Amino acid sequence: MGNIKKVGIIGSGTMGHGIAEVSALNSYDVVMIDVSQEILDNAIKKIESSLSKLIEKEKIYDIIKKIKTSTDYKDLSDCDLIIEAVPENYDLKVKVFKNVLEYAKKDAILATNTSTIPINDLAKAIDKKDKFIGIHFMNPPVLMPLIELILGKETSKETLEGIIEYVNKIKKDYVLVKKDVPGFLVNRINTKTFLESIIMLEEGYNKEDIDRMTRFRLGFPMGFIELLDYVGIDVVYNALNEMIKRGEKLFIPNILEKMVKEGKIGAKAGEGFYKYTNKIFKKQILAPSDSMYKLNPARIISVAVNEAAWLIENEVASKNDIEKSMTLGMNWPYGPLYYADHYGLDNIINLLDKRYKETGYELYKANQYLVNMLNTGKGVKSGKGFFDYTYSIEYMGPVSYEIVENHAVITIRRPNRLNALNEDVWKNIRIFLEKAENDKRVYSVVLTGEGSSFCSGDDIEMMKNWTNSSVAKKWLDELAWPLVNTMLNYTKPIIAAVKGYAFGGGMELTLLSDIVISTESAIFSIPESVIAAFPPIASPLGIYLTNKKIVRYALTGDWINADEAKNLGVVDIVVPDEQLDIAVFEITNKISKISPLSLKAVKNAVNSSKSIFVNPLKNSLNELVILADSKDFAEGMRSFLEKRKPIYKGE
Repeated sequence: MGNIKKVGIIGSGTMGHGIAEVSALNSYDVVMIDVSQEILDNAIKKIESSLSKLIEKEKIYDIIKKIKTSTDYKDLSDCDLIIEAVPENYDLKVKVFKNVLEYAKKDAILATNTSTIPINDLAKAIDKKDKFIGIHFMNPPVLMPLIELILGKETSKETLEGIIEYVNKIKKDYVLVKKDVPGFLVNRINTKTFLESIIMLEEGYNKEDIDRMTRFRLGFPMGFIELLDYVGIDVVYNALNEMIKRGEKLFIPNILEKMVKEGKIGAKAGEGFYKYTNKIFKKQILAPSDSMYKLNPARIISVAVNEAAWLIENEVASKNDIEKSMTLGMNWPYGPLYYADHYGLDNIINLLDKRYKETGYELYKANQYLVNMLNTGKGVKSGKGFFDYTYSIEYMGPVSYEIVENHAVITIRRPNRLNALNEDVWKNIRIFLEKAENDKRVYSVVLTGEGSSFCSGDDIEMMKNWTNSSVAKKWLDELAWPLVNTMLNYTKPIIAAVKGYAFGGGMELTLLSDIVISTESAIFSIPESVIAAFPPIASPLGIYLTNKKIVRYALTGDWINADEAKNLGVVDIVVPDEQLDIAVFEITNKISKISPLSLKAVKNAVNSSKSIFVNPLKNSLNELVILADSKDFAEGMRSFLEKRKPIYKGE
């Protein structure tokens, strides 16, 4: 259209002078109105200070001279776009627009930067409803790349086109909010996530752990609790109240009410959830910790995606705009729909249902659109959720091979035998590992088991057939050593996702993996000595990993819980049972962002350090072969199958 040449801005506070600056920076002539010249002069100083960080000193004057300041509304008479950016007070905004209408051109676009007040309510107070639109800049306007455009009931197509032209020229992206709903888009989702983080705090979770989980697991730039301090606890409190007044079924948490009454409203007051020297906000110095895995990031994502589903169902915003609103508007690494697809839509819905039954909060009542999504897919693990993903699955005997976006998943599928290792499992895991290694799409490989267990070790039905050492030697040469050797020299990260039992050969597979993620209820053990065998991989390699501590467990067959396995160095991350898939996503996703050459270099270095164990491992496996000739070995197999105590004679 090219019709907008001059922009009027009413209000010269943080948002007003920021909008004036970004408009002038992009060649618009600007008129900035406020109640006094002193306030306006102060705003110009702030613009100059901001510009000094963005452009060369000599160009600052050229930008500043494009901004005219005035206390008289008649100076808006030749403006093509007039943006109101005064404090969030309905009566004040209505008064401003009535003053504007006295002087504005007939075809001028009238816009409000409100973040909470209904667009349609403001439109009622003016005659030019077709020329009225919401244009919500993020703070600070100069730096934040996103703008929300909110349509009123009577906003014309021409008005929308004109405002899009302006947004494009000031080099911003936008999301379109098609209906005037409380909180619009960004703040509507923000309110739910803020509320959930406060609920978690009231449940007794440590504020630092909430922020660690947000930063280091979700990957957000700031923790929710410190973000509340940054935004202003009073601002969130007022936004919640405004939405409740407009019929939203929300509530004010007790801790929020208390802090507002006590004046602990965030960095600007010197204290919120954290304390701030000189009332200056500073991010907390936090590092990842084991305790952050006690918190479920899906709680944050579930309320966000539940809200997103409502927005889609009610045709308020598109899927892509929802994702864009949170990535560009809040600097999330991904949008809520992407997270939900990767956590599993079934898991999200189950969590919402569980929370709704526990609390009765409408916040957790699963939206029907979200529930209906399960009819088309569960997310990335089925190849389809809110979006489509790379996914395929193939089966080879009792092992399956999946390509899940950027990683492969190899699953032992013998749940009725607790995923015990038989000849086909040993062989097919290796075949699929080799396939993944040659697939450029695959950055990492996840090894796991179907059902309730990871892997209960070598199948006794297989071992009982080792009637002599030659049979066992064949197993070693054709099946066991080829897989062990492949894992020792593998050029891509192998992640073991462990639940239930990781016994014998199952635990030894974890020792050959690079990263082991375990559920809290998982149990590890190398009980082979109990049946007159011994753990041939764990014995030498375990010494390397556990600094000799593995010896006790190799000799006794004692069970090891997940926390103790982590202390031993066998496990890297322990998560509550319901978070295994989430933790796998977190790790595989991080790995997928690394250069393949860097991954290969790390793996080569790690593999090189393990090379000293090649001969000890071969010798150890041969010891197992030799044992297969013994009477004790045969007795161990028989007694296990007959469910009786063995009688060993050392023969």
